[in-house]
Amino acid sequence: TQVLLTTHSPSIVKLLQFEHLKLIKRDPTKEVINVERGDLPYPSLNEVNFLAFGESNDEYHNELYGFIESEELMAEYKADRETLGYIEVRNGQARPERQKIVSEYIRHQIHHPENTHNVRFTDEQLQTSISDMRTFIQEQEA
Repeated sequence: TQVLLTTHSPSIVKLLQFEHLKLIKRDPTKEVINVERGDLPYPSLNEVNFLAFGESNDEYHNELYGFIESEELMAEYKADRETLGYIEVRNGQARPERQKIVSEYIRHQIHHPENTHNVRFTDEQLQTSISDMRTFIQEQEA
């Protein structure tokens, strides 16, 4: 028996194996593409969307950042990366500005939208951070 299911649900995608995922594209022509294992150890709708369409978002950034953290590679990832000044707020009080790598700056802004002491990251910074994290993860697996 073969079952076809279409979804945009990350929860469902995570339950499947990569060899069971197919991407159906219709531009410029119809084609069915096998989804290859990406950089993450489990199927991820965010990863599939990035690989298929170059689409990325805050959720995908968090996913990559969280993966690097879970693998205990954050110190290595942070080494020699560009930094930006970031003002944290604790107990309603702004702290002195500290330098954060761009990925960490973005992560803090995503998780603390109530903190208005910092300039919002740009789409270009988000794209660059995602690309940097993907490259780093790929290099770790090589």
